[in-house]
Amino acid sequence: MPAGWIRSFGPLQYRWPFATLVRFVGRNVLASRGTIRYGVGAGLRFDATGGAPGNLFGTSAPEEQATLARFLKPGQVLYDIGSNVGFFSVLGARLVGPTGRVYAFEPFPTTAAQVRINAELNGFSHLETIEAAVSNASGRARLADGGSSMQHSLKYQGPGIDVRTVAIDDLVAAGSIRPPNFVKLDVEGAEVDVLKGMHGVIARHRPVIMCEVHWIGAEFLAHVDRNLKPLGYTAVPLGISAFPTTPERFHALLKPAGR
Repeated sequence: MPAGWIRSFGPLQYRWPFATLVRFVGRNVLASRGTIRYGVGAGLRFDATGGAPGNLFGTSAPEEQATLARFLKPGQVLYDIGSNVGFFSVLGARLVGPTGRVYAFEPFPTTAAQVRINAELNGFSHLETIEAAVSNASGRARLADGGSSMQHSLKYQGPGIDVRTVAIDDLVAAGSIRPPNFVKLDVEGAEVDVLKGMHGVIARHRPVIMCEVHWIGAEFLAHVDRNLKPLGYTAVPLGISAFPTTPERFHALLKPAGR
């Protein structure tokens, strides 16, 4: 499949009914270990099993890749919250270099193990995997084992697995992790809980935040208006001209003044 087709398919895969089948086929065809061919990660080794169809090609989420490369500099710190198999984690590790740090947060054991494999494939000792779900409080929660980082958010009570939860404010206050310069957030509907649990870090360290919003646009934008705009943050849509007014998946970039 030509790289251009994969890039064009990316934004549409959650909107068209037939796209689910195409995505499934793509995952199985491209689920292998090899070298990323295009994009920010070109030349990096990567095990794409279970990831998006374009991970190994390097054509997944081109707008988000470009945003990461625009803001993340050598020596800085990336939080990849909801890292899945670690595609953005390895891109970030390349961008920040050995003097920087990447923290990949992934609650599912098999997926977290794959992030570690992808770090090892590239010799990225500055990429640390934290096997936990990020939320508004540290403790334990139950997640649906649906193959994504936060299939039904941490409010889920049905069949699944028990996982450790962490609040970013707690980890930074304890000195367990360095404060972030950039946060990539993809947590399947738990976006507001994550932002609540890192409000102190946002206020003090003012990271750029790139967030995939999963169907909770009104709640997410209301939280930004109430809690982040007073800190000097603005929210802009990525890849679309305006924020949707109906429940959809979309990407938002939260930028502090001066960035």
